[in-house]
Amino acid sequence: MSIVMAGVLISFSGMAVIAAVIFGILPADNQTMQLAFLAIGWVFVLIGAIIRYKGLKMERKRDQAKEQQKK
Repeated sequence: MSIVMAGVLISFSGMAVIAAVIFGILPADNQTMQLAFLAIGWVFVLIGAIIRYKGLKMERKRDQAKEQQKK
């Protein structure tokens, strides 16, 4: 599995948590618990986005290095 795909999966899991809180699937007893679940979901989304960005940056660098070796 590539780093970019791992970032996508982490982001999607965060989005799933956020959606579950919004639609009332996760059992949240009070407002504080709902906010905590939302915060956890957003943390996963942001971490996944950072991992995807770093992975794409690494792939771009590797592709550029391959192109320069061909020349």
